[in-house]
Amino acid sequence: MVNTLPKIEMIVVNDWLWTATCEYADIVFGVDSWAERKKPDMYGSVTNPFLQAWPRTPLPRIYDTRDDMEVLAGIAEKLSEITGDRRLRDYWHFVSEDRVEVYLNRVFQAGNTTRGYRFEDLEESCKNGTPFYMMVRTSPRITGWEQTNESKPWYTKTGRLEFYREEDEFIDYGENLPVYREPVDNMPYEPNVIVSPPHPALKPKQPADYGIPAGDLSTEVRQVRNFVKTWEEVRESMNPLLDMGYGHILVTPKYRHACHTMGASTDLEATYFGPFGDFYRHDKRKPWVSEGYIDINPLVAKRLGIEDGDYVWCDADPSDRPFVGWSNKKEDYRVFRWLVRARHYPNIAPGVARAWFHFYVATPGSVEGHETRPDGLAKNPRTGYQAAYRYGSHQSTTRTWLKPTLQTDSLVRKEYYGQLLGKGFALDVHQVVGAPKESFVKITRAEPGG
Repeated sequence: MVNTLPKIEMIVVNDWLWTATCEYADIVFGVDSWAERKKPDMYGSVTNPFLQAWPRTPLPRIYDTRDDMEVLAGIAEKLSEITGDRRLRDYWHFVSEDRVEVYLNRVFQAGNTTRGYRFEDLEESCKNGTPFYMMVRTSPRITGWEQTNESKPWYTKTGRLEFYREEDEFIDYGENLPVYREPVDNMPYEPNVIVSPPHPALKPKQPADYGIPAGDLSTEVRQVRNFVKTWEEVRESMNPLLDMGYGHILVTPKYRHACHTMGASTDLEATYFGPFGDFYRHDKRKPWVSEGYIDINPLVAKRLGIEDGDYVWCDADPSDRPFVGWSNKKEDYRVFRWLVRARHYPNIAPGVARAWFHFYVATPGSVEGHETRPDGLAKNPRTGYQAAYRYGSHQSTTRTWLKPTLQTDSLVRKEYYGQLLGKGFALDVHQVVGAPKESFVKITRAEPGG
């Protein structure tokens, strides 16, 4: 029987702040803020030995929201009702019973450093401000302490430290030995080259083996070019974007307190982040009481005619950024080309620029608000979404790069929980990593900063 039902695709988001993701979503579920959560949770960090609970709060909800887990359980409940399949509902059984600690205790028993703990005990202790100690052998943590001091096996196929990868994919891509690669998109030299003197064990497949011309340095092809060259050879090479005026390595590091707390979300905190906060917005060009910025070496900035505080255009590889096909969508390009304040910063090396990734990006709605509102705020007149850029954002210059050796199905590695070994994809263990933090860009003066 042929399924004739129409295919429906939706973007569904859980969020408690109206973010740019919500702007593009079909359905947005309003969920509890941290202080409103009625379902307990737990958390820890690789940088400290403490295990902490997020206790159930006695505070009332401000709005008619739900916990993230309640949203998922509610959807499953409805799907179960529609399909008649109880398994959808039963998967979230203890959420509907308000006993999520059952799931948390299962995680405890599967974890190397938490087995034997009870979440109920941890939650009660954390209510009084006292976390538990992770059951690690050292404090601070020393990775591999048992393996190096007690000859316990490593989590590899052989149980030993492995410095050679015998899988076909690693041999084909030239990463069967520990090697250094130039970044795919962030060097004045030929991108993604394996920098090494000739070595008999490094014989990666060449572009011609895949039907690709050797000189093809286009954006997509750069991800799978496996040339091995000496540093002397690399030094004489050139990024193809250099001839187009590109000359800055842009790094976009994470500002922790904007990504994990409220440093870019509330006007009070955002105003004090960086040098361009102004509660009164004396310059109505400002998108908000604060705005993002890019750090640039003062000597280089002067050569480019950029004064401290000027607005600049920051452009990455035009073949696919700010988005593929932008030349045929001029109005969208106007929205997404990155306009940003420049700050003279002596600690930045010449040829390098830095922009913290965290501020709210420009959207068609925020640009409409900036261009039509009497006060000039970059706020969507329909949703209230508030951008921190007039146009574009750092995401206009970055993209995800798919590293082949992070996508193999053959690599033996530790499972996420417990002492088991597995193979291939595993969440947070062997998978493609996102959050690109590098681009090769062109910076040009757009407007005086005033």
